[in-house]
Amino acid sequence: MFRFQPGRTYQMPVHFGPCCGPRSGPLGERFFADGPQTSIQHSLVYETSPQLLENYLPEGFSLRSPHVIVTHKMHRDLPWLAGRGYNVVTFNTPVTYRGQKETITGRYQLAIWENHADPILCGREQLGYSKLYAEIEDLHTFREWSSAQLSSWGFPFLELRFRRQQPPAGEDALLPFVSDPEDQGLLHYKYIPHTGDGFSAADTAYVTLSPSGFVPPEGLPPLPPPERHWCTGSLSWQIPSWEDMPTQYHVVQGLAALPVLRVLGGWSTKLKHYNDVYDQRPVL
Repeated sequence: MFRFQPGRTYQMPVHFGPCCGPRSGPLGERFFADGPQTSIQHSLVYETSPQLLENYLPEGFSLRSPHVIVTHKMHRDLPWLAGRGYNVVTFNTPVTYRGQKETITGRYQLAIWENHADPILCGREQLGYSKLYAEIEDLHTFREWSSAQLSSWGFPFLELRFRRQQPPAGEDALLPFVSDPEDQGLLHYKYIPHTGDGFSAADTAYVTLSPSGFVPPEGLPPLPPPERHWCTGSLSWQIPSWEDMPTQYHVVQGLAALPVLRVLGGWSTKLKHYNDVYDQRPVL
């Protein structure tokens, strides 16, 4: 008969035993000894309507500035995937969250797409990330532009473009988004629906935090400093109907409804890191 093992990590189907993931290997170990992962990230910041953006913030959240940071990430050499990798696109906005006992300044994750089921499943269930699936191209470069497209069920709903050869006009305006001294981490709203009764109630619904400033264990080899370059860029939406993206059309429609009033610019970063998001926690 199946029994839970104390201290081990599980995901459905649990009856096959403990699962492996970013924070738990085959024997329950973390993966620091296998070295860091590599991430290549391109970010773009644009100003939008504060009134429209606030419509997407849960109770307790308030905007710190009416900006959206969209980031394309290529994660590679991941030890928990035995050296494999995957792609990510995130939409975040600067916020303050006031809970019952804590006040956190950080970024709220409006949406995150990934192109493989493994990080989506553990990220939704363990961390409370609002992860969605999409086909996400590697960022590819032709002449002056690097670009990538996102699609679902064959429907291309978003294209991101970055131009590294042309730095933004006002780099100072981007510095608070690259290195924000008030940023305590990335905030999420974890929601798991209750089974039955129309699936309209929650088994759990609360805010979680991915704290900034992850500190790996002592004794690991030092990592090189991140490589960062300024750039400009753009994003373009193709608006889906329900028939195009039956379970995600409302998410794309909501993000695309946020007007791009002004593009501040962007940056690219290549870095190695050990962060396995083990310090994820609820906000009280």
